Amino acid sequence: MIKTLIKRTILTLLIGTVLGYLALVAVYALPTGRIRENVKNSLGQYEGMSSNPEWSVGYQYTLLDDYTDVTFILANAIFPGEGDDANPFLNAAIVPHHDYVGQNNDAYLELTDYDGESFQFNYVRYWHGYLVPLKPLLLLMSLNNVRILNFVFELIMMAVILQLAMKKTGNMRLGAALTAALIAINPVSCAMNFQYAAVMNVTLLALLAVLLCHDKIDITKDAPILFLIIGMTVVYVDFLTYPIVSFALPLLTYMILKKKELLSSAKKGILAVISYLVFWGIGYVGMWGMKWIVGTVISGGKENALLEGFEQVVYRSGNGEVHYGFIATVLENCRILFVKPVLLAAVIAIVAAVVIAIRNKKNIKINAAVVLPILFVGLIPFMWYFGAREHSMDHAYFTFRNLAGTIMAVVLAVGETVFVSADSGQQG
Repeated sequence: MIKTLIKRTILTLLIGTVLGYLALVAVYALPTGRIRENVKNSLGQYEGMSSNPEWSVGYQYTLLDDYTDVTFILANAIFPGEGDDANPFLNAAIVPHHDYVGQNNDAYLELTDYDGESFQFNYVRYWHGYLVPLKPLLLLMSLNNVRILNFVFELIMMAVILQLAMKKTGNMRLGAALTAALIAINPVSCAMNFQYAAVMNVTLLALLAVLLCHDKIDITKDAPILFLIIGMTVVYVDFLTYPIVSFALPLLTYMILKKKELLSSAKKGILAVISYLVFWGIGYVGMWGMKWIVGTVISGGKENALLEGFEQVVYRSGNGEVHYGFIATVLENCRILFVKPVLLAAVIAIVAAVVIAIRNKKNIKINAAVVLPILFVGLIPFMWYFGAREHSMDHAYFTFRNLAGTIMAVVLAVGETVFVSADSGQQG
């Protein structure tokens, strides 16, 4: 079994690397004239903007990352322009765009004929797989229409997922936990920003896959590869924002749907969580490392993505020049999430659970075999904060979303204690 999993893991990583690179080559082969025009027609929304506006001023929970969208994502999408090297094989490996010295909003400046000093910046260490859907969409419609399309897609996906969660379990516990997690993620901001949409959309697709196919996903043969693929996919499209969400939410959903098989004992459940986390991590780190190799090799060694990637890992983990304490990092992320409306929703949920338990006059019994593995998943975001302290402190305005996994775990644990006890031990 182990040898088979190792072979499947290596093969999946290799196939994912080849397909990922070729998909980028394909979209870099598209003509950019229409793409640049469709982006330019919607650039007014970025004129005079702040780097990180808030749609509810004073609350970082509502903060948008227009800086990343227009300085990197859209700048990459409109490359190559006239006079640039249009080699799709090279561009897919090094992901270049025009960087304007001393300025932000590179795509805006380029498309409005800004005449300041610029140079070609190669953003090699990330895959930039978001370009695979983004470039074709921008070829077909304006930037603003793509943003609206993303909103519609996410709204439909959330509605389908919540409906399936209730249908598959026969109760509202899983749906309530997913709703709490989505509130923490803040789908409004995710619909408006490409930067935030990447992890959100991968997570929604992973949830849909788990809800539709959980009965066909064997807990030992198939589930490790599923989480391997999720890890590969999220690092392919993401800029290192809140990736743990893509693991925690699908995993918790899978655990509830496969409760009888996975959670027969606390030890078995926790060991399963650890094994799935290892495979997700192999997919995440392995796919990322493959990009460093691809960038270095395809550029003929002109870009040392391997060295740059290693240096960034050291720096972002808090082992470079900047040192943040773990507790301070956690508190900063919690501070952003704990706004009054979110806290109010949590209080209402807890009070409702207690009232139902009292009305049913049932003794509350904690099923450790179920609750402990679920709560263990809730600790994983804190492991991420510990391992990526610098990044999680400096970018707490989006890394707070990792706590969605903790919130979902807590809501599920309460539900599996209070409501299951009230139903005389019925599970579902």
